[in-house]
Order: sequence, then structure tokens, then C-alpha cells
Amino acid sequence: MHSPFAPRSPEDIATLLRTAPLAWLVSVDPAGEVLSSQLPLLVLPPEEGEMLLLGHMARTNPLVARLGERPRAAILFQGPNAYVSPSWYADRDSAPTWIYVNATLTADVTLREDLTDRALNLLVHQMEQGRPERWRVTEIAHRYAALRDRVIGFTAKVVKVDARFKLAQDEPPAVVRETLAHLEEDALIRWVEGVNADRLGAES
Repeated sequence: MHSPFAPRSPEDIATLLRTAPLAWLVSVDPAGEVLSSQLPLLVLPPEEGEMLLLGHMARTNPLVARLGERPRAAILFQGPNAYVSPSWYADRDSAPTWIYVNATLTADVTLREDLTDRALNLLVHQMEQGRPERWRVTEIAHRYAALRDRVIGFTAKVVKVDARFKLAQDEPPAVVRETLAHLEEDALIRWVEGVNADRLGAES
């Protein structure tokens, strides 16, 4: 059965990953020991339909050794979210809920010395894009090599995506409008308006 909270298309997933790049990378060994780190990850152009992420981590991170032996990992992306209070509604006969955007990716991670520079430069390029006085890596050219040697690049080949975009799709348009009137985060407002656009437009 199709969930009303499923992403509308692969573009929804790509947008989430692009706008919320700081993700949890989680590895569990056969004994149940969990290792995890929050790391910025970027989506690379697709190759033959595959989703490939690019990132870097400190060489001292225990995940380096773990992923060298066991490359399979879970990657958790959390987008904007908010608690929804029944006090927002004209009809208060409902239960509190939460609206949110998230995705859990299962991926095979490959440590890549040869991609460390690309991972660092591409991350800076993406995060500095659009800033009035954007910063460039060349501004620390005198110590870039020393900093780079402390980290290692990696790719994550995505083999499974489990995403949930719970954004009031199961509520009447009037309730969606009441929800929007109380939300404070612009990014979340855009998500709610986007996934409910057809229903909100039909009511106008």
C-alpha cells in the first residue's frame, strides 16, 4: 500500500540531501557495537542510475577502521521538523503530532585517498555558494596540506532508500492552512506548501 508520506519523486530525496547535508553515518558490527558520526555528505551526479555520496572524515575517527573492514552503513538525513499543537486549530479535538522530513540510506562506503581533495573543495564550494563574500580554500593555501592530511575522503554507494515526508498530507486543506500559519521555519513551510500544493490550490 502506498504511504501518503512517501516522497513524490527521487527529486524530493535529492532536495533533502542537498539542503540538509549533515547526516549521521552509522555502523553496527556483528557483536552489536555501534559507531556513529555526524558528517557532511554531498550527492554526486548519478552514474547509471546509482546514487553516490561524497564525504570526508578525520583519520582518527574509529569509523575509518570499521568501514575498511565492514563497508555497509546506514546514513540518516534529518530535514526540517516541528511539533504541531492542537491549539493551532479552530477544532481542538485532535491529538498533537509532529511533521518532519527524513531519509535513511543504506550504503556501501569506500575510503578514497584520491578523492580527499575533491571532497573538501566540493563541500566548500557548495556551502559557500551564494554568500556575498564567499570563502575559498586558497585562502589557507599555506596550511591546507597539513589540514588535508588529517582527513580521508570516501564515497557511499546507496543501495536502499527509506524516506518519510510527513507534512500534513493526511489532513484536510483547512488544517494544512492552519498549520502553515503557525510554522516559523521557512524551509519547513516550503516543504509543507510543496507537497500539499495541489490540494491547497484546489481549495482556493
